[in-house]
Amino acid sequence: MGQPPLAASVEIAASPSEVWAAVSDLRAMCRRSPELIAAWPIGKPAIESRVININRRKAFIWPTLSRITRWKDLAHDDGRGALAFHVVPTDVEWSYDIEPIPGGTLLTERRSALVNPSLVIRLVSKLAMGGADNHDVELLDGMHRTLAAIKSQSER
Repeated sequence: MGQPPLAASVEIAASPSEVWAAVSDLRAMCRRSPELIAAWPIGKPAIESRVININRRKAFIWPTLSRITRWKDLAHDDGRGALAFHVVPTDVEWSYDIEPIPGGTLLTERRSALVNPSLVIRLVSKLAMGGADNHDVELLDGMHRTLAAIKSQSER
């Protein structure tokens, strides 16, 4: 009774460090993601730190709390970077992986599978979001839009 994982990728004609600068700027993500209104990191972003998020779909607005599960800047792995965060209450992980490729960077955004959502999540999804399947279509579109915004910013 869950939802499958989602993923989208884009090739960016910019260095991995330029892409990491955009991805790791958590406060700016609300200018890129169509569903995110605001993100407030609590302290310096690092593994185990928290982020308070405000999300919106049409007239429905809701908060989430995220815990950063991966924060790997480029210096640690041959130009590969990663950011991932676990979201409460949906119990999913969102992530960004940065990989150097000839001529630039491959950036991939993922959302893990939504496994066994709670009754509250199922009701909210159905009543406020038109159902999980419809919301996943919008989320995938939003992922492509977010990646396009990061690409545009990084290629300047």
